[in-house]
Amino acid sequence: MSFIHEKRIRSRLCSRNTIINLLRFFWVVLVIWCEFGVFFYSLSDCKWPDKELKEAGSTEKPTRVLLIADPQLPNPRRSGISWLHYDASSTRYLRKGWSVVTRLHPHVVVWLGDVLASGRYVTNEDEYKNYVDEFKGIFATDKSVPSYFVPGNRDVGLGESSAFSKNARKYFTEYFGPVNQEIDLAGHRLIFIDAPGLVDEDYRRHGKGKQYETWTPAMGGPIEFIASVAIRASSSPIILFSHIPLSRPASTSCGPLREKGSIRASAGHGYQNMLGKETTRFVLHMLRPAVVFSGDNRDYCNMTHQLSASDANVLAKTTAREVTVKSFSPSKHIRRPGFQLLSLIPPDSAVSHHGSTFADTHCLLPDTFRIFNSIYLPALVLTAIVLLYLNISTGRHRRHFSTLSPVSASSRSRPSSPSRGPESAIWANWSPRKSSGPTSPAVALPPSVTVRVPNAKEIFTFRALSPSASGSPLDSPLLSPIPLFHAGHEDEMNPAHYPSQHHSDHVWPSGEDVHEAPSFIPSPSARRSERKWPSWSWSFVFRGRRRRITIALPTWGEMKKFYASDSSDSMYRGKRRGMLWRLGGDSMSVALPAVVTWALIGWLFF
Repeated sequence: MSFIHEKRIRSRLCSRNTIINLLRFFWVVLVIWCEFGVFFYSLSDCKWPDKELKEAGSTEKPTRVLLIADPQLPNPRRSGISWLHYDASSTRYLRKGWSVVTRLHPHVVVWLGDVLASGRYVTNEDEYKNYVDEFKGIFATDKSVPSYFVPGNRDVGLGESSAFSKNARKYFTEYFGPVNQEIDLAGHRLIFIDAPGLVDEDYRRHGKGKQYETWTPAMGGPIEFIASVAIRASSSPIILFSHIPLSRPASTSCGPLREKGSIRASAGHGYQNMLGKETTRFVLHMLRPAVVFSGDNRDYCNMTHQLSASDANVLAKTTAREVTVKSFSPSKHIRRPGFQLLSLIPPDSAVSHHGSTFADTHCLLPDTFRIFNSIYLPALVLTAIVLLYLNISTGRHRRHFSTLSPVSASSRSRPSSPSRGPESAIWANWSPRKSSGPTSPAVALPPSVTVRVPNAKEIFTFRALSPSASGSPLDSPLLSPIPLFHAGHEDEMNPAHYPSQHHSDHVWPSGEDVHEAPSFIPSPSARRSERKWPSWSWSFVFRGRRRRITIALPTWGEMKKFYASDSSDSMYRGKRRGMLWRLGGDSMSVALPAVVTWALIGWLFF
C-alpha cells in the first residue's frame, strides 16, 4: 500500500497542472529577479574605498562622494514616449539603478554633466521646470545630502546651432547651480568647470590666433574662472571635475576595466569628446589637480597625465591621474553602466605629508543585454521544450484511449458476466487470446429472423458450434456478411449474399431492444438511390456465388475527396492543430502572470 501511495504522490507531482503551475511560479520569480533583484546583486561587491585610507594609517572618518556621469534623462513631454518605448525603458533603468545606489548613503553627490538628454533644446521655462521636476522625482535625495552639477553639452549645448535654446545655460544655472564653482570638502578644493563653454571659448581664441597668455578671457567664462582659482594659492589638494575628458594621445590605454577601445579625438554637431591639447595644457598648468574626474565618453577610462617640469617644481607629484566615469544610463556603446565612489580624508589626518588623502573605486550596474541572452532566452527555450513535451505526451495518452476497440474494452470490463441479448451471444465465447478455429454463438438466432440464400448450384448451410469450441470471431460466419432476409422478399438488384435484418416490433426473443444488436453493412442498393450520376451494373454467377460489377461516373463530392488530402492526413492536421492550440494556450497561461508582474514593476518605476 505504501508503494501505491508513493506512486500516486509521484504522479500528482508530475501531473500537467503541477508542471504548469511550477512554470508560472518560475517565470514570476525570474521576472522579479531580472527586473529588480539583479540591481541589488550587482552592488553586493560595491564598497566604499574607506579601507584603503585606513590601511594608509588614517583614523579620520572619510567623507563619501558619489559620482554620477551621463544619466541623460529623456524628456517624455518632447518625445511623447510611452512606457513601452526605448526611452521609457531607459527611464525605468535609471529609477531602479538609483533606488539601489542611494542605499550606499553618500554624503555628497556630484553629477558630471549630461543630466538631461535634451536640455539644450528646451526653449520654454515652464517646460524646463517640468523637466527638472521629472529629474528630481527620479533622482530623489535626502535634503541633508548636497548635490553639485557640472554642465554637459546636452545640458547647455556646444557650438552654434539654431536648434539649441539661447536660454539653456540660463535655465541650467537657475535650476542646477553655477556652471563654474568651487567648494571645500574634507580639506580638498573641488573645482567644477564648464567644459562646453571652455571649448567654445577655445574656438574663439584659436580663431583670433592668440595664446592663452595673451588671451583676454570672457567675463564670467571658464577661462577667467580657472585663472581666478589659480591665483588663490592654497595647500589643499585640488580635485577637478569636467564633463569633457582632457586631451591625450590616441594610443593611450584606458586600463583593463574599459569594455573596448580607447578615447580618440573627434568632434561633430553639438559635441567634442576631448579638450584641445593647448586647453588641456592650460588647465593642468593653472590648477595642478591631484586627480581629475570626467564623463561624456560613456565608458570607463583610467589614465595618467604627465605634468611639465615647471609643474613638477611646484608639486611633489609629476603626474595627474584622470578617471572617466562610466555612464549611469544604458547605452549601445557599453554593456554595463556604472558610477564612481570617492572617499576623502582631510590632509591633516594623513600619516605622512605625501600620503594619499583620497581613494576611489568604480561600481557596475546590470547588463540588460546579457540578462536577455543568458537568462530570459534560455528560460524561454526551456519552457517551450517542457510545454511541447507535455502536450505531445498528453496527445499520445488521449489517442491511446481513443483507439481502444469496443471489443477489447467490453471483454476487459465484463470478463465474467456477459450481457444478455444477441450481442452477448455473438461475442461472449470469444477472446483474443484463444486459438484460431471456427466457432459461433451457442445461442440460437431469434425465430423472427429467417435465412435465405439465392438460387444457385450450391446451397450454403450454417451451423453453430458448441461453446467449448475454441476460435476467433474472425472465423465465425456471423462476422462476415450473413444472408439474412425476410421470407418472401426477393430482388435481383438486392442479391441475397448481402445482409439485411428482419424482426418483429424491434424486440428480440430475449426481451432486449433490437438496437442493442450488432449492425450489419448495408447493401449497395441502399446507397444507389442517393447517386444522381449515371451508372451501369450487371450481375453474374462465378464459382457458385453471385457477383456484381458496377461502373459509374464519379460524383463531385468524390472528386473533391480525391484531390483533397486523404482522411488520415486530415486527421493528422486536426490532431496537429489541436496540439498547437493546446501549446498556445499553455504558453499564454504560463506567460500571463509573468507579464503582469513585469508590467507592474514597469509601472512602479516609470
